[in-house]
Amino acid sequence: MLPLPATTPLPDGPAMTAQDQRRVQVLAAARACFARAGFHGASMQQICAEAKMSPGALYRYFPSKDAIIEAIAEEERGNAANCMALLGGPGSIFDRIVAVAMEYLRQTLDPDTGGLMVEICSESIRNTTIGKRFHEIELEVRRAFREALQQAHGRGEIAADIDLGVVLTVLLSVGDGLVMRLQIEQDFDIETIEPYLRRIVEGLLAPRPPAAA
Repeated sequence: MLPLPATTPLPDGPAMTAQDQRRVQVLAAARACFARAGFHGASMQQICAEAKMSPGALYRYFPSKDAIIEAIAEEERGNAANCMALLGGPGSIFDRIVAVAMEYLRQTLDPDTGGLMVEICSESIRNTTIGKRFHEIELEVRRAFREALQQAHGRGEIAADIDLGVVLTVLLSVGDGLVMRLQIEQDFDIETIEPYLRRIVEGLLAPRPPAAA
């Protein structure tokens, strides 16, 4: 499960200043450009055009493309943390994993920047500075899932004989695969997925009744 390519959120609290609004504008434009052309293919000129800003104006907020990517990575860290917080909510471990998965999928459906998920996935497996940055966030997500599964395992809520590392890789792979598929089938009703996700999660994790003699 990789970082969430949601659109740049508006900060809570007091009303944004004009500077805050322009910064949000730049990051939203950058996300759209990176989704179309990739982190390496998109240029600052393209981001300026998307943001409808002159280079001089844009550079007042971000001195380089690397600075924009770093800001997006920090936002993705926060988005991922907010999503993973659902693991600490009410319900069984199955309820909570499905809730996280559905929230993750919903946040990747933005028509303008949803394709950024594909670019993040591709970049995360490359040994580049950008790839390493997003891979760090992936590791944080994995650690949060592993901790929740270990706690559920200790309570006897999931099968005692499963390999948590293998199960975790399978669960995250299902989530990432669905994100990719939903970028292809963009008219698919995402809400119809939930009961099938629950079957997958319970099938992987639920304790098995003893076999009949």
